[in-house]
Amino acid sequence: MKRKIYTLIFSCVIGLTYGQTGSEFGPKDVLLCDFEDINLVVLDSLWTDSTMVTAITTPSGNISIADNPFPLENESPLAAKYIRPEGSYKSVFLRFNKSITLSQTPYLQVQVYPVAGKSPISSKVSITLLNDRGEIVSGGATMENLPQDEWTTVTAFLGKFKSSDLYNTIQITINADDSLSMLGGTEYYIDQIGFKAPEDGVELPSTIFYETFGMYNDPWQKGEVEGQFSFPNADGTGVVGPGEVGTAEAYASIGGFTSGIPFTFKDVQADTAAALIARTWGMSSKYEGASSNGRIQFISYKPGTLATGDMDVKGNTDFVLSFGIGTQTWWPYNSEIANARPKVEISVDGGNFYEISSNSTFLQFTGNVVDLGWGPMEEFEDQIFVMVEYPFTTIEGTPLDSANTINLRMSYKSGTDFWIDDLWLSAETIGGGSAVRYNKAETFNVYPNPATSYINAENAQSVCISDMSGRVVMQAKNVEDMIDVSALQNSIYIIKVQIDGHEKVGKFIKQ
Repeated sequence: MKRKIYTLIFSCVIGLTYGQTGSEFGPKDVLLCDFEDINLVVLDSLWTDSTMVTAITTPSGNISIADNPFPLENESPLAAKYIRPEGSYKSVFLRFNKSITLSQTPYLQVQVYPVAGKSPISSKVSITLLNDRGEIVSGGATMENLPQDEWTTVTAFLGKFKSSDLYNTIQITINADDSLSMLGGTEYYIDQIGFKAPEDGVELPSTIFYETFGMYNDPWQKGEVEGQFSFPNADGTGVVGPGEVGTAEAYASIGGFTSGIPFTFKDVQADTAAALIARTWGMSSKYEGASSNGRIQFISYKPGTLATGDMDVKGNTDFVLSFGIGTQTWWPYNSEIANARPKVEISVDGGNFYEISSNSTFLQFTGNVVDLGWGPMEEFEDQIFVMVEYPFTTIEGTPLDSANTINLRMSYKSGTDFWIDDLWLSAETIGGGSAVRYNKAETFNVYPNPATSYINAENAQSVCISDMSGRVVMQAKNVEDMIDVSALQNSIYIIKVQIDGHEKVGKFIKQ
């Protein structure tokens, strides 16, 4: 059994701590490799050449099974000892043959132990889930500042990615910068590789699509991709681009769209291609699981509408679009930051487009007021993403219960020019495969719903409230009457209660 040591969760390059316990694997988790009872072959690379025809099956010569160096922290007697050769970027790979449902087990976990005197004082580890032929875009995480002579659990939250049998490989990269190359090979231990379920047992919504807008791309940033161009800036004194500006097709050609959705970016009124502004380096976020690098911009003075085309959504209900929105004005004393909004429209089953709304909290006043010599100025959240949600409704504003196809489009609406990232359309599955559920739980009817300050939970022995990513945001015990939810951000939440020994689950909107 593994004890909890450190658990931090990141997605792709940047992220935040996340409420999920590492190490121990339970009945709902999927343990892929413990180097004792369950083993996978560890490889130095996947294919003999770039054509990816002949798979490498020879185990890495840099991996051996050894005694656990610190069994007081990690109670397993054995682990994989990894002597990382000096040199440039190096990884090890583990192929597996289990189908992983990421809405059920969204946390990829690896334990790493850097050896003192044989590794940097502070280590950096990346873990990635991928398809070894590159047929679909991978997801993963990077964690920095791992201490020496301690087991650290590195975890990637992948719950937004669409589950696929094509995922079959885990890549582990330790200290890619090779900061101790002058010492020769560096030494680590690796253990407990697998996927974990959310602590509260609530399965995440199923994914219709999840768009991260790609990773860093140097040719795109330099304007060297075919289909990039420039256009006059707002005041006509210069130009924007060609770096970071081009057609949607040009951005797609460098792998900028990751979800498989054939996005278009057009001037809808003129029915012509519009200038897509995409930046492939990251910005900080206030939410967990940020993909960090690629993002696209909507600007006030240049028409442009991002559209998915008709998507097959049969068999789903309770559709929710969420995404990160952020500005990068480099001047946070601008009240228009708080008004930054996209226009989000949907077309259901080929009908006319209509706008839907959000009750989320967007970019806000930070509470700071400064005086730089010309009077007090309020500071707003700039250079950071916040997560917002748009529940899909009918044109009358009632919840959209079902649809055969949905076409989604987004454009600039108001406020400061803004960026979006982590575009996630999720839903519940109609019938027995409900995407948000708790095992054998009864329905809890939430009142009032939507809620502004409280919800009734009379005589509940326990209450657990989670957001739609599975993160626990509130817990209470022995509730006599009501739960105060006024401090929650405007969003959609799952509530699980215990009443008279029965588990009940419901959903409510905080507004």
